[in-house]
Amino acid sequence: MPEAVPVTFVSSHAQLGGAERYLETLFAGLGPDWVAGVVCLQDGPLVDRLHARGLPTAVLDTRAGPFAIGRSAVRLRRLLLRNRPEVVHANGVKAALVSVLATPGTGIPLVWMKHDFSGDGALARSVAWLCREVVGVSEAVVETFGASDKVSVVHNGLPESHVDRASGRRRLEEALGIDGPAKIVTLVGRVDPVKGQDELLAIAPELLRRVPEARVAFIGADSPAQPGHGAELRASVERDGLGAAVSFLGFRDDALELIAGSDALVVATVPYKRRFGREGFGYVGLEAFSAGTPVVAYEDGALREVLGDCALLVPAGDRAALLDGVVRVLEDGALRETLTRCGRDRVANSFSVEAMVEAMKERYLAAAA
Repeated sequence: MPEAVPVTFVSSHAQLGGAERYLETLFAGLGPDWVAGVVCLQDGPLVDRLHARGLPTAVLDTRAGPFAIGRSAVRLRRLLLRNRPEVVHANGVKAALVSVLATPGTGIPLVWMKHDFSGDGALARSVAWLCREVVGVSEAVVETFGASDKVSVVHNGLPESHVDRASGRRRLEEALGIDGPAKIVTLVGRVDPVKGQDELLAIAPELLRRVPEARVAFIGADSPAQPGHGAELRASVERDGLGAAVSFLGFRDDALELIAGSDALVVATVPYKRRFGREGFGYVGLEAFSAGTPVVAYEDGALREVLGDCALLVPAGDRAALLDGVVRVLEDGALRETLTRCGRDRVANSFSVEAMVEAMKERYLAAAA
């Protein structure tokens, strides 16, 4: 078996969500011998960051439309035949769709990295049938396949966190304009109906009544898929007189430091109409663990699997339970200490980058063999 095989990575998106951050972490651990190149199916900040790392990166703009997938598949096939990697890694369902159309007859095996529940059912099973390997970030996201020898699970790894909580607190208070005692509850994610900002806003008035010093911080850019949703939420905050207690901070490069400065992090992801909304992994919850911040979350998707007993999990969609959980964490110092200690240990013992990278190397070698 070779020590390394060159892999071309195809990314569905180029924003800075969990799937893209996963790629950046993986690239840092793999080293250059494993990365033959990267193809992004949209332009975005990830492209600039990959160029800055010196990684050869191409953009195949795959917009919505009946022929977009097919056109990108033709262009990807040409690129693969020219560069001849030994493996293709499709990062996300759109990348997998394009790749299964591009690779037949090339002799290049395809590994699909499945991050969420997109396309679950007949579509996902059809795509998986054309892949050499399917790797899920959790047991939850591969349930749709049932038992299969080609399906495995490799949990995301989390880089060691050295963020200072006191510094993060000062930075967060400055961002919120706070001058005095406060208990800050943070939700991190793009501003989108599936990410749960509505859930936290719905309980904000009662939260403030029970914990008057509470403050709510939303960190994340407006979703391109729901461009008016953020404006609607901000308007509702002003209309309901919550402007002094609720802040939208937008995208922040220092999000981990702001998480570290928070008293609690909420993960309230919910399904929205026909769009998926379950957490396929729950990366931000692990980031909070690493930063020493307790987590209150809806128990859905992979969150029980990933966060275990180290988060306060409440029934999905139960806003009353979410409110009670947040209040408990803010007011019960012993509970905060227990959750914090449990979370730090869980990240250190179960979600190392080294274990993730070694497991992915094994999958690439198996696919190439």
